[in-house]
Parts: sequence; C-alpha cells; structure tokens
Amino acid sequence: MVQQELMTISQFAKVVGTSRRTLIFYDQKGIFKPAKIMTNGYRYYKYEQIYQINFILGLRELGLSVEEIKDYLNDSSSEALNKKLSALKEKVQLRIKNLQQVLTILNQKEENNLQLANVDFYVATRCYLPHREFWCSDFKVDCSEQEIAQAYSSFYQQLGTGAMADKRLSGFLTDLPQAQANQYADSGFRIIKEKSFDNQLSVPVIDQQNGEYVVVKVKNDEAGIEKGLAAIRQLVADLGVTIGSNLWQYNLGVDIKRLGLTENSILAYRILQ
Repeated sequence: MVQQELMTISQFAKVVGTSRRTLIFYDQKGIFKPAKIMTNGYRYYKYEQIYQINFILGLRELGLSVEEIKDYLNDSSSEALNKKLSALKEKVQLRIKNLQQVLTILNQKEENNLQLANVDFYVATRCYLPHREFWCSDFKVDCSEQEIAQAYSSFYQQLGTGAMADKRLSGFLTDLPQAQANQYADSGFRIIKEKSFDNQLSVPVIDQQNGEYVVVKVKNDEAGIEKGLAAIRQLVADLGVTIGSNLWQYNLGVDIKRLGLTENSILAYRILQ
C-alpha cells in the first residue's frame, strides 16, 4: 500500500530536515522528483530517496546554484564529473578560509586600542604606541571622493569576509610632512587595516614602529583635521622634537560615514628624536 511503502511530502520533508516548499521547488526545476505523483497531485517519496536529497541539500548549503547542482546530477561522465568536483573542492576550501577568518575576528578583543579612544579632542598629547602591522592599499594621489570610495571597496574585497567589522585599527597613512594642514587634501595616502590573521593574502603589509607618538582626537571634517594638526604642531614646538612625515589617521569605531572615515579619528605622528 502507498501508506506503507512511501512517505507523503510532509513526512519526507520532516525526515530530511527541509520544507515542502523546497521539495516542490526541486521537483519543478527537475532536480529531485517524487517517486510517485497521484492523480490528485499529491507527491510521495521512497525511503531510499533520502540519500539523494541529503546530497542535494549539502550542495546547496555549500552555495552551489540550482543549475550547478543539476549539472552534477545529470552528467555521468567521470572526466566531466571530476572537473566539477574539483571546482566544488575549491569552493569548499574558500568557504573554510572565510569561516576561519570570521572565527578569528570573533575571538579578538579590542586590546590596547582603548588607549587611543580615551584621547581628548584637540588636545595633543605624547604617548607610547606599540608595534603594529597593517595591510595597506597601493599608494594613491589626488583622488576624487568617488575614486576613494572605489579604492576603499576594492581594498576590503581583497581582505575578505568580515574585515570591515573587525574592531582593530583602520584608516589612512598619509604622506604629510610637518603636519601641514594646507597640504592634506592633495597628499598621497594608503588605506590601512590592522592585520587580524596570518593567512597569506596578496595585500602589502606595512609596519607601524613602536615608540613615542604625538596624538590628538579630531572630528573628521576639514576644520576638525586642521585644528588637530595645528595642535600637533604646537606640541611638537613646545617639546622641541622632530616628527616623521607619515600621518597615521585611525578611525574610531567601524561606522564609516564618507571618504573611508568614521565621524571621529585619531591623528598620530611618530617622534623621531
């Protein structure tokens, strides 16, 4: 009898952990057919079909499209199947890599970035910053707002899953000797993101040396950055020290507003002597 040998679509869906809607969709797409369709349209499935639907559901979970799954199931050529399985292997390896990056990010703590967050607005101060490694973009000069946005998007696509949500430092490294505000808009820069995992990436890495820095918190608009740079120049004069030509500009938080910047940031110069 049907009731003894076959399962209804609802029973089958429950056994394999999917929905009636999914099974009907696969039937319509020609991927997975019921063992029997009654004249009233009711679908029935054999127990032995559980193995095939589990394989199909597994391929979907890996991110394969319906058409890709259909190709897998319809191609009986061992050579062609091997090529498809090789492509599947690459997809699985990429997904594992991305998940490992996400896990690393989730396990991270903000560590000593709180030291920078506690700096006062427009009050330049001298503090010690530890050595850090940053991924960086190619050197950019004289970019429009649109070009900066495109470079920013390309850079984070290279870094991969979850990098933007990582709480480690991000921002820009700008070639701006003597903290001259009138040269800021036209200065060359790199987009930077503090390294958060050791996977091999085709992205350049740059070091922030440990040592004494002059830092100040600013609002990320023209007036705020100019005011912060002026505060840095004044403290440098008061201390009688020399600073490097690299302006490190660290975003505070991860909510990017425009030009790759959050609402506020930290400006920092390394003291050379």
